[in-house]
Amino acid sequence: MQAPQRNVQPSIPPKVPDWAGPAPVVPVAPCAGWKGLALLAGLALGLRLAVVFLLWSQQDRPLAYEHGRIAENLLAGRGFSIEFLGVEGPTSQQAPFYPLLLVPFYAILGPGSPAAILAVQVLQCLAGTLLVLAVVWLAWALVPQRPQWGWLAGLVAAVYPTHLYMVTHLQVALWAALVLTVLLALSVSNWRGDSWRGPGVAGILAGLLLLIEPILGLALPIVAAVWWRNARRSEPGCSVYQALKSPLIVAAVAVVLIAPWMVRNRLVHGQWVFIKSTFGYAFWQGNHPLSWGTDKIPKASAETIRRQHDGTLSGMNRALWEARHETLYIDDVLLKPNGYREFQGLSEPQRSALLGRQAWAAICADPSHYGRLCLARLRYFLLFDETNPKAANLVYRVSTVGWLLLAVLGLIASRACWRQLWPSYAVFAVVMLFHAAVIVSVRFRIPVEPLSFVWTAAGLDLILAGARRILHAGSWRTSATVPGPDRGESSSAAVAV
Repeated sequence: MQAPQRNVQPSIPPKVPDWAGPAPVVPVAPCAGWKGLALLAGLALGLRLAVVFLLWSQQDRPLAYEHGRIAENLLAGRGFSIEFLGVEGPTSQQAPFYPLLLVPFYAILGPGSPAAILAVQVLQCLAGTLLVLAVVWLAWALVPQRPQWGWLAGLVAAVYPTHLYMVTHLQVALWAALVLTVLLALSVSNWRGDSWRGPGVAGILAGLLLLIEPILGLALPIVAAVWWRNARRSEPGCSVYQALKSPLIVAAVAVVLIAPWMVRNRLVHGQWVFIKSTFGYAFWQGNHPLSWGTDKIPKASAETIRRQHDGTLSGMNRALWEARHETLYIDDVLLKPNGYREFQGLSEPQRSALLGRQAWAAICADPSHYGRLCLARLRYFLLFDETNPKAANLVYRVSTVGWLLLAVLGLIASRACWRQLWPSYAVFAVVMLFHAAVIVSVRFRIPVEPLSFVWTAAGLDLILAGARRILHAGSWRTSATVPGPDRGESSSAAVAV
């Protein structure tokens, strides 16, 4: 006679809230991972190429700004030179990377020719696609226990309108964003951190970043801190000095990479210049008593021109460019009319330093005005640069507000992971505060936007999780009220679901 079996209910572990702490890593099959990355890259590349060709139209104005003129002078045998503050000659107004990037395209296809411009834009489509993959890598490196954040961050980077449009601009912002994102992802993931190779590669990227946009050197102390932390974690018993080995390798390689340009600047200007000579000039542009906090003075006519188009995407883009060129530079209002007489006999670094001193004197005379400019620049950085007609575009404004709301929501939702995400917070904050204090423009946020896509992914994940819970609750209630097969009662199978 068998003993009666008791109906033992399995124990159910208590439910842990999704955001209470790190979730277990969900393994992704290598094949599925590679297929997903390939699809994401294909989406990013396809959208960028579509933007280039939909917006394409020949312009009667140079699209490469000072970079293009320097590249033309290099090809003409005049060296790395340009007219700056009324003087034509060797310059450090721009970092060397982008003009040198343009040189082969100008040499083969013609300086400033439509074919050369189009070829560079296509190259930037490829760079933008690599940036999308770098964002996925960064998210996975920062929060490996949340692999879905990497996919969502990559998707945001692939479709974000500003990052689609930036491939049409012949400027350094895209390349700075790519190198900074890869550098931070590499540093956080501690690739081959047990040898010199990882820090060596990081040093090459750090040096390249300085040669693209030296302002982003502000991020390098944070990168060094990440490598120091990696060493302390991988070898808990190592001393503080031993942990400094990797950061010192990063710094040494970066110095070796930028040294030739630094020596060139010393020979050209007669004094040491760190990559670019224009800090004082930019500080003056952003902080003159008549400045709006940027390098531009808005004109009412620019908005009229922006609205004058034929309704096509290329027509709208042409109108944006015409409106942008209608806007005045502060130099044209304050310096050009007197023929730059105050700069006679001064070298380029000295001219920039003179303007910097003038701006500092204005700040000391009216600190409250400087405070208002800083607050305005902070608003411009996070939202819209009101001195740039392109920032009045509806698509740009809607997408910027959406980005900011998702980023704030993600920062709140991911607060349990702040110890992992702190490098992205620190780099974004230090670059933002610098531009709030000195000068701002639409393009200055682009290099650090990819870091914030990790936060937007956390916000999106929270929204999607909430939507899934609502849908699941709705389907459960619907199933629970379905009549049973033989009588008007809920079926036990449905209720069990």
